[in-house]
Amino acid sequence: MPSPLTSSKISLAKLTTPKLKVPRIKSTKSEEIAPDGTSPEVPTKLPRAPKNSVLRRLINTLKIVLVGYLVFFVWLAFNTSHSLQKTKAMPHNRIANTAGTNWLLVGSDSRRGLSFQDMKDLHTGMDHSSQRTDTIMVVHFGGKGNASLISLPRDSYVTIPRHMYNGQVVNEYQNKINATYSIGGAPLLVATVERNTGLHIDHYMEVGFAGIRNLTDAIGGVDMCVPRHYVDKNSGLNIDKGCQTLDGKTALAYVRMRYADPRGDIGRIQRQQQYLGAVLHKVITPGVLLNPMSMKHLSKATTDALVVGKDDGVYDLGRLGIAMRSLMKGKGAVKTVPVATANGFAGGQSVVLWNEHKAKALFRSLGAK
Repeated sequence: MPSPLTSSKISLAKLTTPKLKVPRIKSTKSEEIAPDGTSPEVPTKLPRAPKNSVLRRLINTLKIVLVGYLVFFVWLAFNTSHSLQKTKAMPHNRIANTAGTNWLLVGSDSRRGLSFQDMKDLHTGMDHSSQRTDTIMVVHFGGKGNASLISLPRDSYVTIPRHMYNGQVVNEYQNKINATYSIGGAPLLVATVERNTGLHIDHYMEVGFAGIRNLTDAIGGVDMCVPRHYVDKNSGLNIDKGCQTLDGKTALAYVRMRYADPRGDIGRIQRQQQYLGAVLHKVITPGVLLNPMSMKHLSKATTDALVVGKDDGVYDLGRLGIAMRSLMKGKGAVKTVPVATANGFAGGQSVVLWNEHKAKALFRSLGAK
């Protein structure tokens, strides 16, 4: 028989609720109890940005920059177009259209835009009464072959077509080609070029003394390799031999000078072609094209410097620029009209006489009839 004490222990054991086994969960370090008895907060980790988000932001930034450049250049083209100086350059009587597009580029001895002090410093003289053309070039492109630039010596002895002068009709006669500008302005010069080359002139561009100086300074000077030391009192040129950067004043004297050059007018033509190439090379550099301020200064200098035909616009100038860039890269021909003698004498004056047979062959290769 169990004792009463044993019976009571058994009864108590039966009444006691059994303990449930709860699975133990391993705590991380962040869940450990702090010394003060509190549980530290679990730090929240920020989600990482996708790897391509940086690239996306960069692309969006570039888009904004490109749109900004586009808006700027559209505004610049519009402003340049409305600021261009224009003149009536085409004569009434024209020859028929010829192949491709022909520009007549003229460098005149105009003093427009120069003060008396400027004329003194640049050695241009003070004569405003008559103007002649120091530079005459025909740029041909868009025909069957590559672009071509043909220089016509200013003293070329050519046939001046019939024209009006002081209200009277003057029949054709022979004279220096640069005299036509002072007699009948751009229209008579264009008519004379057409008469002697057989090429229909589609567009006209003229630049004076101030334009060359200002345009050169606007692009920070031009890099030229000078073949020898020149000292010329007439143009004010005093320059050492070697490659160097010319400012506007020196560049103007360099392209005008001819008395200190034993090649005379032919040597000056070659320097003018060299200068033109140097300007184009400088203009198309990223330092100018990608700099809005440089482009703005260039636009201002261009519109102040150039005079174009009344029907010529920015689009036409753009096409000319593309053709000239191609020429300066060697993808075309840069020539002077074939000359029989650079020291001829006719009409009581010193003149340049063309080689008529070779000159005609050259112009026919460009589409002349």
